[in-house]
Amino acid sequence: MKKLLFIILLVTVLFALSCNHNKLNSSLTSSIGKVGEIVVDPYGVTPLSAVYTTETVNAAPITVIVKGLYGEPDIIHTYPAGYGTEFEIHGMFAESQNTIEVNDGGRIITKNVNIGKLFLKQNNRPVPREYDVKINNLPEEKYTNNPDLYFSIGAGVVGVSRNGYVRYVMDSVHSFKLVIDKKIYIHNIWSTVNSIGKTILNYPTVSHHDIIKVNNNYLYLSSSEWGSEDRMVEIDSSGKEIRRLNFAQLIKDALDIVKYPEDEYIFKKIAYTEDINNIYENNGVQKSVNWFHANSLVYDLSTDILYVSSRDHAVLAIDYSEWKLIWWMVDSKLNTIPPVVGYDKSFKDLKSLEPYRVKGDALNDGPKNQHALFLHKNGNLGMFDNQGDETTNPNGSRYVEYKITGTHGNYIAQKVYEYRDSSLYSRVVSDVDFTSENYKNLLICYGYPSGRILEIDKNSKIQLFRIDIIDTSHTYRVDKMPLYYDEGRVYSEDCNLKNPN
Repeated sequence: MKKLLFIILLVTVLFALSCNHNKLNSSLTSSIGKVGEIVVDPYGVTPLSAVYTTETVNAAPITVIVKGLYGEPDIIHTYPAGYGTEFEIHGMFAESQNTIEVNDGGRIITKNVNIGKLFLKQNNRPVPREYDVKINNLPEEKYTNNPDLYFSIGAGVVGVSRNGYVRYVMDSVHSFKLVIDKKIYIHNIWSTVNSIGKTILNYPTVSHHDIIKVNNNYLYLSSSEWGSEDRMVEIDSSGKEIRRLNFAQLIKDALDIVKYPEDEYIFKKIAYTEDINNIYENNGVQKSVNWFHANSLVYDLSTDILYVSSRDHAVLAIDYSEWKLIWWMVDSKLNTIPPVVGYDKSFKDLKSLEPYRVKGDALNDGPKNQHALFLHKNGNLGMFDNQGDETTNPNGSRYVEYKITGTHGNYIAQKVYEYRDSSLYSRVVSDVDFTSENYKNLLICYGYPSGRILEIDKNSKIQLFRIDIIDTSHTYRVDKMPLYYDEGRVYSEDCNLKNPN
């Protein structure tokens, strides 16, 4: 009898332990959540990316992996517990059989993905699986499983590894800038999207060329209806418009019509926009004139100076709060083509603007049809200087840097640095960034008529990397970034080392 009671007691204890164990396992499974789903290209614009989605916020870290091919590394990223319900996955290859692996709380989910040949919908141009890298003297990659890619931006966004393999594509409306702010974001003409194409911020007006973040707001270049690329808009973080400013009014306010009455007539031969009630007409038909063509801006928070590049006229320094011209600079040999209305006159023809003009090296060795302004910590202003407006130029384009000093009526520019490869010329578009741990490398994009991406050691001028992109439709700009954000990592800077924005 005692033996029977002992057996019954033992079975009862074992059953209770089993129930507790099952409850523990059930509780653990519940805290992690159900296994999620891997969806490739969820918004139809990033064919080499996917997203892992879960029903609830992840209680445990989630690691996503894209297996490397062709000698390329695995791309690996771990999202911390509590991150959310949507986990981006990047780094697949075109024209290849890819493997995605997700570790969700110790549970492994695998998906095999076959990617075919890619074409950009914007222009039906093919995107190759691999580009020919001309030079690769880069130091060893510090972040092996989240390496920097060279993002060529324009009709689409194409991310290329140092070995030439395409590992990211965004095929959407015209894009013009890639930034990192805890995540990777891409600015296009209508909105800011994340790196799988999800809209994060809509703009109230169309944007072009450039956008910067200033405190919690954004400044972007925009257009008037009849003056085209000649406005700037400030919006808050929700997309609400704060200020709408125009460059025609800026120049008009700087004129002294009393002293130089002829400037009123000349100005109306330069600026055409409804903002100053001067719309160009040809045989009674109103026509839009891209008279200013703003293409770059950078803001100095410490001085409240906004630097703006007008491709067709000059580089301008502006008192942003007061919206008043401080100075303008351009080479005396500026000759913008084609010779259409608005180009037969320029700022140099306005006598009122002479005291605002930067002299010294700006006159005889100044910028012409420049892009991509860059503000350094010491206040020097750099830029991609296209150097003229010829279809071909045997002297090539350059990166140039100036130290600008003086006061009104006596502003002086001293050229302090230049990098030029006479074999490389870009009539339009182009970009400059600074890269590496100490921002000692210069990253240059020559956009048209030939697409070239070049990274050099700034001091020695030794070429560290070069890749030639035949299809110039997406060499509008270049950024060097990883696919995922890493805390504490040094990222390349696009326009401002004095007070990054």
